Amino acid sequence: MAASSSQQRAAAIAALLVLAGLLLALCGLTLSASVAGLAFAVPLLLLLSPVLAPATLLAGLLAAASAALALGALSILSRLLRSVAADDHDLVEEGKRRVGEVAAAGERTPHAALARGQGGTDHKKADNYYHYVAGRMVPNA
Repeated sequence: MAASSSQQRAAAIAALLVLAGLLLALCGLTLSASVAGLAFAVPLLLLLSPVLAPATLLAGLLAAASAALALGALSILSRLLRSVAADDHDLVEEGKRRVGEVAAAGERTPHAALARGQGGTDHKKADNYYHYVAGRMVPNA
């Protein structure tokens, strides 16, 4: 009997080893099939993704808008450089002349005349009002 129980035990161990090997082989096949399926499906999922496709379109539109703005800036800069190179007169003097024109135009307004106390407007200035603030006559304090 002792020999038969050891033979049964050896047969059971051998059967379990064969079963473990078979299960290990099936596990390897499943893993390799999963990896191959993912390798095939990932590019399709990325290309047809409901999130990635609009995001890619938006990134492309933003890049195009940025390129258009850069071209506009370069166009403006080149036009400015051409005008500076073509002009023989001093730009600083022209700027001073323009500032003087704006200042002279500002002194001809009714507000400037009232601020100087000249009252050179078509409306009457009452005696109890002495200065003009934010478009209104302000009374003496």
